[in-house]
Amino acid sequence: MGVKHDKSVDEMLSVLRAYTDKRQILLGHQNAGHIGISITSHDGTDSDIKQLTGKMPAVVGIDTLSFLGYEGKMADLIKIVKNLHKQGCIVTLSSHMPNFMLGGPDTYYDYSPNNVEGDCGHRIMPGGDLNAKYTRFLDMIADFAGECVDINGHPIPMVFRPFHECNGDWFWWGRPHISDEEYIELYRYTVSYLEEASVTSFAYCYSPNGPIKNAGDYMLRYPGDDIIDVIGFDYYHDRPSRGDGFFETLDASLYTLCKIADDKGLVPALTEIGMRTLDSGVDYYEGLAPSGNPSHWFTDIGRVLFDHNISYILFWSNFSKMQYWIPYVQGDDEHELVSDFKRFAMDSRIVLAPVFDNNGGVI
Repeated sequence: MGVKHDKSVDEMLSVLRAYTDKRQILLGHQNAGHIGISITSHDGTDSDIKQLTGKMPAVVGIDTLSFLGYEGKMADLIKIVKNLHKQGCIVTLSSHMPNFMLGGPDTYYDYSPNNVEGDCGHRIMPGGDLNAKYTRFLDMIADFAGECVDINGHPIPMVFRPFHECNGDWFWWGRPHISDEEYIELYRYTVSYLEEASVTSFAYCYSPNGPIKNAGDYMLRYPGDDIIDVIGFDYYHDRPSRGDGFFETLDASLYTLCKIADDKGLVPALTEIGMRTLDSGVDYYEGLAPSGNPSHWFTDIGRVLFDHNISYILFWSNFSKMQYWIPYVQGDDEHELVSDFKRFAMDSRIVLAPVFDNNGGVI
């Protein structure tokens, strides 16, 4: 099949490879440009990481959830992407797609996690009764990509990461709900549809849930060399405790990922990561807790990362003080891991924005 890339995509991939070759890792944060705890503006010019370091993250994640109101509005997101690009940030777009059986033919439920009923994965394919609804959703993605242009009218490149964590059971595209072969067909159909809709500004990413058991298991749902540019995995440290083996497993998973990427000429990334204390204390904290976190978690992560040639690492979003993955300072409220995070973020092997110049070249 082969995907037609705009030259801006090739330049973005070259930037990612250049830093990887220099053994530097781009620091990323989901929704950093418009959602946060300490930010003073929501237009893509501020972030919780910028409040701590003085610089924007090198990579900023956004999601199609911002198209229909769950995490914002599409018109605002387009402006945010433009501002992020002006500041030399690389943008990666994920898609927490709804279950398309919910609602009427033109109604999309913004976010339907763990709702895997209704055989959605089969019904949205050509010939299925939900195909038209699915393609209208893809049309929104195409419209969004078409509106995201730089000051010269050139497309802003993004890493598009659909159907992530595909080996889990919590999304309708997961392994228990559609077979490996059906997943590959769905992924390739989606890319083909977007290409026919004139989307040329996406590099495509494949990112199952971690850890990686072995290369064979990781590649079971791989959509193909002709369409994939970036490979990664999502891996969270749940209820951390001393000796739980997380860092050793992360190290082994990164080794396997980088070996696959090197063999295939792909860009390796740690596409989602974070510490999840979950039910710590009296309240439920999905990410970090206000206190009692492992005191050197970020620098411990760094010690593992720096042994591997990966392009970027993306921490999950700071939605609220009950759901955040990067420490923050807000007035007199300073999270206990701020100093540890700053040591990690300011290491010479970690890169913050800007990561490219006006001509798309490496800074």
